[in-house]
Amino acid sequence: MSSAPAEPRGHGANSGAVPETVRVEHGDDGPAPSRAVVEAVAGAAGVEPVDLADEAGIVLYDHVDLDALDALVASRHGGDIDVTLSVAGYEVTVDATAVVAERAR
Repeated sequence: MSSAPAEPRGHGANSGAVPETVRVEHGDDGPAPSRAVVEAVAGAAGVEPVDLADEAGIVLYDHVDLDALDALVASRHGGDIDVTLSVAGYEVTVDATAVVAERAR
C-alpha cells in the first residue's frame, strides 16, 4: 500500500494507534485516485482496505461514485484539482497527486 500516515497505522506493527491523517499518493506510479480513497479512508479508520465495509461499516459507493472520481481527476491530468468529500465521518481531499483522509471534526 502506498499510504503515508501522519502517525502509525492502527493495524500495523506499531503501537495500535489509529492515525489522525492518512495520505495516499496516486497517479503514474501509484493507484488510481479511487483506490487511493479506499486506502486512505481505511487507514484513517484503522482497518485494511478489504475490510472497510465489514469492520468499519463504510461502503464508499454510498458516498461517492469512484468511477466518476477517477474520470474527473483524469480529465484534469497535470492540472489543478481539489475535491473534498465527506465520507462516513471522514473528510477526504483529492488533489492531482494524492488523497488525504482524516476524521471530521
